[in-house]
Amino acid sequence: MNNPMIGSAKNQPPMSSQAFAEWGAGAFAYLKPEHEQGINGYAIYAADGRHLAFVENRDTAKALVLQNQLMPVYVQ
Repeated sequence: MNNPMIGSAKNQPPMSSQAFAEWGAGAFAYLKPEHEQGINGYAIYAADGRHLAFVENRDTAKALVLQNQLMPVYVQ
């Protein structure tokens, strides 16, 4: 099977660290279960790794991300 996406990726230069850090900025937010100050909840991170918020439950984290017109991505 010939996939043009696979062939074109081989011809691209590697992404710089800065470009990789900015990839998805303004589009995605990462939700990660964490424990902060004795509370279990979800930390919300920007695509570049900046900590944006901490909330106590997953539904609130998702709602906050969607209100800010970002796509939630769940990580562990």
